[in-house]
Amino acid sequence: MLIEPATRTPVSLRLAVILGLIFFGVNVTEACSVYLLPLTLNLFTENPFYIFLILAINPAFGIIAQPLVGVVSDRVWTRFGRRAFFLIICAPVVAICLISIPYAGSLLQIVLLVIVLQFFQDLLNGCDQPLIADMVPPQQRTFMLGLVKTFENLAFFFVLFIGMRMVGGYGLSHGESQYGLPMYYTAAACQIVFVMVAAFFVGEKRIEREARPKLTPRQYILDFVQQPMLLRIALAYLMRAFARTAVVGSAALYATKTLTLNETQLGNSWGLFPFIAFLLAIPLGLSAERFAKQRVLQVAFAAVIVGCLIGYFSTGVRGLAAAALVFGFGDMLLEVTHKAFMSDHYPADMIGQLAGAVNIFYAVGRTAALVLVGFAVKRANPGVDFDAPDGAPFVDYHLIWVISAIAALIGIAILATVHDYRHAAKSGTPISSCSPMPE
Repeated sequence: MLIEPATRTPVSLRLAVILGLIFFGVNVTEACSVYLLPLTLNLFTENPFYIFLILAINPAFGIIAQPLVGVVSDRVWTRFGRRAFFLIICAPVVAICLISIPYAGSLLQIVLLVIVLQFFQDLLNGCDQPLIADMVPPQQRTFMLGLVKTFENLAFFFVLFIGMRMVGGYGLSHGESQYGLPMYYTAAACQIVFVMVAAFFVGEKRIEREARPKLTPRQYILDFVQQPMLLRIALAYLMRAFARTAVVGSAALYATKTLTLNETQLGNSWGLFPFIAFLLAIPLGLSAERFAKQRVLQVAFAAVIVGCLIGYFSTGVRGLAAAALVFGFGDMLLEVTHKAFMSDHYPADMIGQLAGAVNIFYAVGRTAALVLVGFAVKRANPGVDFDAPDGAPFVDYHLIWVISAIAALIGIAILATVHDYRHAAKSGTPISSCSPMPE
């Protein structure tokens, strides 16, 4: 039940910084996709169903792109490594798309750019995530996930607190022309400097592949379900993606269209979401390693539910800020624990393949959440004319909190059937007292 990891060598400071920079660069673009892109799309259409359908392109591609690059990167080797090679070639494509978005003159042009952007962004996500399991020993993974999440949330914090101010200031002088240009250009520069350039210095080591059956769709599924508990943990991961996306993917529109805040107020309030995660990522990563991970995940889902309650009843900047703090705490605890928990079940020569399979669950959860939120919000606002020339000044997005809380409850229920075998072995708890070996 316990799998030999890809490495037992402790992580050096140099490697920790390089991984952190890569995750920072990738997530500046991710933050733009979450917070700036919906506002950009809102200039071309205010119909929430259309907006969220376009935003769903990102996770929808994740269902294909991340598993594909996971399998391929397990099986190739270049002078730059296996994952790093894809980081080097994909980052420039993402950068070109980012600097092109402000010049798009129609909704069709935006959609085409988003398609290319999100496909290659998903390839990046499919390569950077397996690097943790590739290069970090199990006992350091929750800590390292906390560290890289610190860099990730620094990226989100940067976009919300600094980037949205840049966007607002640029808008004062240029109006809606080339909306968001300074932030899109900054994100493109981060892709080149922090992703492409940093990837040259990762220093991956070749992994010897074991003799395995030919990889077919059936074998792909068998390889996944044969890992103890991984299917159940992945189902909880799907619900985590659903709960997170329902809120995070809608936060900018909830703030501006329901609470009628401006971009600066959005950054000052919801910006506490990545800020609290930035502060707590490493402490939570260290703490989570001391407990059975399924229990930690249940506590984290409970915090998400409390955050949803606060968000639902918020009426302005302070209420949204309080929701951001509590929701951010739960989300970060989920993040540092969930990925480490799943990586315990990845054989060294199948890390990319199994991480890609897990990402299918996350992508399905994100896609379903965006589509459902778009549909539900449109149905919840029957009196709003989304095609009005001046746009809709008010749209009720309160349902995002309800949808997220329900998904978190389902996640708690799934985790009640899960057990942490590595924690049981470490603490001396007999495996038989935890659960029989799943078939």
